[in-house]
Amino acid sequence: MPLRSIVMIPAHGAGLDEALASAADAIAFTLADTSTSLAELRQLASAGLTRVAEAAKTGLAVVNHPRTQLLRDDVHALVGSHLKGVILPHAVDPQDIRDLAVALRELELRHAIEPGEIAAYPVIDTARGLLRAAEIVHAAPRVAGLVFDSRAYAQDIGARQEETGPRLAYARGAVVAAARAFEKRPLIAAQPLQIAHLAQYGFAGVVLPDARAVAQANAAFTPQAAAIDLAQRQISAYDAARAEGAWVARLDSQVVDAHTARKARQAFE
Repeated sequence: MPLRSIVMIPAHGAGLDEALASAADAIAFTLADTSTSLAELRQLASAGLTRVAEAAKTGLAVVNHPRTQLLRDDVHALVGSHLKGVILPHAVDPQDIRDLAVALRELELRHAIEPGEIAAYPVIDTARGLLRAAEIVHAAPRVAGLVFDSRAYAQDIGARQEETGPRLAYARGAVVAAARAFEKRPLIAAQPLQIAHLAQYGFAGVVLPDARAVAQANAAFTPQAAAIDLAQRQISAYDAARAEGAWVARLDSQVVDAHTARKARQAFE
């Protein structure tokens, strides 16, 4: 499932109609809203996920961290056939992901969902989380990517917030490297003005505050036609070689091995 554009909306549904009408790949409902009781937010988010599924989009939810003691009730209310992924803020330790994975597995089994089908997307938004990003992304098989929140990260380290430029360049690069090293998606929460730049940084998609920049995000994070053509040729060459019992293929002057083929398949995610 492509995740070029993820529109973040509050669980009570403000902005949902606009997001559904857009070409957004995914819609994420956040439970971080003090204007409504948490029990009601969970019910509203669950109903919203049904609408997202009916619109043939990917439904995600931003849950509370395990340390809040609210996580289990969050997933209990939201896990079902329409929830495809969970975004976990403030991931600072691999155990955070394991706690989430345990809670999800319990509910997946209860709902007859294939264990591991609901993806996890830890958010790197602190210095501590950044230093352990590689461990976090590798903490459970269901982790499908990392989300970098530059605004929260800047606040954590006492820096001025920025989405491009030199101040947070190391952090952005570290998140991309940690995710790509394990063949996961690096995502970033960003404002529309920086989308084109961030697409060149190695990120695979963006979490947007509303639906207005969806088309821009989809264009920025869609591989160029030449890259797609090369990826298809690499995959075809490798598959043909494996069918003949070989472990590598030769394509022009390039050797295509299993790693190259896996990277090529990412172009079609």
